[in-house]
Amino acid sequence: ERLTTDQKVGGSSPSGRAAETDPGPIGTAGVIASRTPCDTLCLSSLEELVMPVVLEEAVAELPAPVRRCLRRSGVVGRETPTVATVWQEGRLRQGRDSRWISFTAREEYDLDPPGFVWKAALKLGGLTVGRATDSLAAGHGRMHVRLLGLLNVVDATGLEMDQGVVVRWLNETMWFPAVWATDVISWEPIDETSALGSVRVGDLTVGAEFRFDHDGHLVDFRADRYRSVESGFEMARWSTPLTEHAVFDGIELPSRGCAVWALEDGDLEYIRIRVTGVRYSY
Repeated sequence: ERLTTDQKVGGSSPSGRAAETDPGPIGTAGVIASRTPCDTLCLSSLEELVMPVVLEEAVAELPAPVRRCLRRSGVVGRETPTVATVWQEGRLRQGRDSRWISFTAREEYDLDPPGFVWKAALKLGGLTVGRATDSLAAGHGRMHVRLLGLLNVVDATGLEMDQGVVVRWLNETMWFPAVWATDVISWEPIDETSALGSVRVGDLTVGAEFRFDHDGHLVDFRADRYRSVESGFEMARWSTPLTEHAVFDGIELPSRGCAVWALEDGDLEYIRIRVTGVRYSY
C-alpha cells in the first residue's frame, strides 16, 4: 500500500486523502515462517534474505547529529527495507531564464547495492509534454529525456553521470534513513550539527556533508557534483535545502525542499520538490 500524508510535523491533522495503490512491481525479500527438522536452510542463510532491524546499539556508534535524526525519525527498532518507493511532485528548470516546468514522479530505490530509477512526467498547462528518466544501475548513471513521445533531447551517460547519480542516491537516503545505520554508509563526525557520509559503488566513492538542526531534523546536504553544461560537464557545489518534514508510515522524513547549484554568477535553484507518498518493501 502506498502511504501518503499531508501532515506537517507539529502541524495540522492529515487531509484524509485515501491511500492509492500502485500496480508496478516492487522487489521483496522472502521470509520463511517456520522450520522443520528436514529444513535445508540454516539460520545464517535465512538472515541473508532479510535486511537487519535498526538497533539502538548500531545507532549509538554514529555521529551525534545522525543519532538524533534517526531516533527522532522513528526508524530505531524497525526493519531496514530492501526497496523504497517515493512519489513526488514539483517544478524544474534548466537555467535562470528558463521557464519552470511542472512534474510528477515515481522513484524506486535499491538500498544494497545502491540503485534507483526516477521516472517523471513533464507538464505544461496540465498537459504532459515529455518524460524523463534518471537512473543508477550496476554503478552507472543515465539521464534520458524525451519530448512529445518522439524527440530525444537528452541521453547522457559516462563517468560524470556515474558520479552525479551516486551523489543523488546518497542525498536521497533521507527518504529511507534506516540505511544510515548499515554498512552501506560510512560516517565521520564534523561537529554537533553536521557529519560526513560516504558511499562506495563499484570503484567510485562519494561523500557529502549532511547538516541537521539541534532538534534532529536534516536541513541540508552539500556535495561536489558534476553538472551538465554546453561544453560537457563541470564540477560545482550542489546542495538541497529542506524546509518541511512529514510523517509517512510512522517515520518522519523530509517532505519539501529544493536543489541549488552554487555558481560563479550566483546560486541557481533549479528544482522544487514535495514528497506525496512513500512505500517500503521488506
